[in-house]
Amino acid sequence: MIAVACEDNDVTARKIYENQLHSLLASITHAAGYFHLDLTDDKILKIGGTSALAYGLDADASIDHFIAETAVFIPVLKDRNDFINAFCRSSLMKSYEDGQVEVTRVSRCLYDDNIARISKYVARLLLNPSNNHLEAILYGEDVTRTQEAYETQVSIVQTLSSNYLNVYLINPREKTLSVIKQEDHDVPDPDKKHNDTYPYDLFLSDYIRQRVYPDDRTMLEESLELGNVMSVLSGQSEYKGNYRINDRDGIHYYQFRFIKNEDSGIIVLGFLNVDDVVESEIRHQKLLKEALDTAERANAEKSNFLSRMSHDMRTPLNGIIGLLEIDKKHENDVKFLKNNREKAFISASHLLSLINDVLDMSKIEEGGLVLNHEPFDLIRYEKETQMLIDMQAQKNGIDFTVHIAPEIYEHPFVYGSPLHLRRAMMNIYSNCIKYNRENGAIHTEINILPSHDHKLVCRWTISDTGIGISREYLEKIFEPFTQEKVDARSVYHGTGLGMSIAKALFEQMGGTIEISSTPGIGSTFVITLPFEEAEETDISSETEAERNSIQGIKILLAEDNEINREVAQVLLEEEGAVVTAVSNGREAVKLFSSHPEGTFDVILMDIMMPLMDGYEATRQIRKLDRADASSIPIIALTANAFAEDVRHALGCGMNAHLAKPLDVEKMIHTIALCL
Repeated sequence: MIAVACEDNDVTARKIYENQLHSLLASITHAAGYFHLDLTDDKILKIGGTSALAYGLDADASIDHFIAETAVFIPVLKDRNDFINAFCRSSLMKSYEDGQVEVTRVSRCLYDDNIARISKYVARLLLNPSNNHLEAILYGEDVTRTQEAYETQVSIVQTLSSNYLNVYLINPREKTLSVIKQEDHDVPDPDKKHNDTYPYDLFLSDYIRQRVYPDDRTMLEESLELGNVMSVLSGQSEYKGNYRINDRDGIHYYQFRFIKNEDSGIIVLGFLNVDDVVESEIRHQKLLKEALDTAERANAEKSNFLSRMSHDMRTPLNGIIGLLEIDKKHENDVKFLKNNREKAFISASHLLSLINDVLDMSKIEEGGLVLNHEPFDLIRYEKETQMLIDMQAQKNGIDFTVHIAPEIYEHPFVYGSPLHLRRAMMNIYSNCIKYNRENGAIHTEINILPSHDHKLVCRWTISDTGIGISREYLEKIFEPFTQEKVDARSVYHGTGLGMSIAKALFEQMGGTIEISSTPGIGSTFVITLPFEEAEETDISSETEAERNSIQGIKILLAEDNEINREVAQVLLEEEGAVVTAVSNGREAVKLFSSHPEGTFDVILMDIMMPLMDGYEATRQIRKLDRADASSIPIIALTANAFAEDVRHALGCGMNAHLAKPLDVEKMIHTIALCL
């Protein structure tokens, strides 16, 4: 049974050999010459081909003699010697031992017409199972056109590889690579096979050992293994990866890149220095990480802020709701109800202050805060501010004093934004009052600084005797939502936005604020602001009451919330206005269009209403074909209080924007300004 199995295996091996030999000989019938050699017996078994020169060779000679005789037709000595070295009997047998089954050379050769053409010589090595002899089919064919096209492509590759340090052509069948360009690596001549062609594995093994960073060597060996490369390129035309090399000046980043031309089958390998790309990517990754860290911090701060604001807003709301519940049980006690109403108003005012702080900070951060440029009297402004601060200071038992330099009295008229100036100063003074000690003091010095550009530069130096600020907290006192002590909101009430808002406002006015403080002794705030000088004649002689009078003004009020509509109507009518109220935008358009011109002097328009919102109602009114449709003032009356809401209101044709909850004085003042 064993003998039969071995015989069957021998038969199979012979059939495979015969099929390979038959297929190979059938595929080279066009060759100028082909020769069947028995390398083991050193014999020439068969000669064939299309050239008469092939049949003139000595078929009884040894293989080496036969190869030397064939080489006579190669005109260039270097190519001739290379042919002999490659195809001599010992070289072919050595190639087979090294795992090669094909040896190839290209050179010029003389043909029957004595014209030298480019020829490709191929020796296919195969084992004859009948006698276990190593055989070779050596053939030569005219590849002039193919080689010229190949050389053209090589030239193109050389041109396109200007960015690469090293470029090689890969011959996967022979397992060799040919150097097209090499700038940073020298290979010993013994490794060279012929004409800048090297064994693929040996060449890259030397390169990896000499140049590649130790930690990347195994990875690169596996990546560049020829079987792996061919496997990857069987499904795609490009294969690349990154690695590092050691150099005298340190570690550099490189990229290997294989490109396969599907039409010609050419495979090119390039090595490229990518330091700039990797460093850019590292910088990019660093920026991304910093952006992510910033976003995470911002998100954490936002969550912390929302948590704080939820607490801070619920506290006064709880007081208001609690007082209302208590009032239900004391409906006949007028004095008790009055006292509770005052407490509820204080809580409501504090809640509104919290909301306004957040909205102001939002406007500032978005760049949506617009300062006024109007003439005003600094002395008058200071007296009004002193009155407001003095009232708060007296309630807390704090002595408040102000000294104004005589020079300011000489010319107190300037251009600026008194509303925002007072807002910023009130934030500073509020801190001085909140964080002061019992029976403490606040003193303000206002002086003029020298100026060379025809501006009045004023400096406020505000000192208190409060608890002081630590050196650590001074470094971040202007950051939004910060307070020095964790329990500061509960004890002193506030969002931690006051100083941020004040600084932003002062800076938008072109000024500065500086703070110095000693814990336990007090703090000093130095504010410096430039003002454009104005003339007394620029300032209106009208009194505030005259400017803000709405006596007899006919107002169309559109508000869908019944309570808000009733509150607004009552407040306006108490100021002498004549109010006609509707509950949505459609009714407002219908009422305005159905009455004669001049029926209404101004329209107060809520935004979020059913059937038709305030924006659309405003657009419909502005489109009406009547003289007052384009001129009547329309004022937004809405809880939408962000900068984009104001822009949207003005963009659809409104004249002004009032945020809820309503500030009666501001509402009357805005109406008066629009008329």
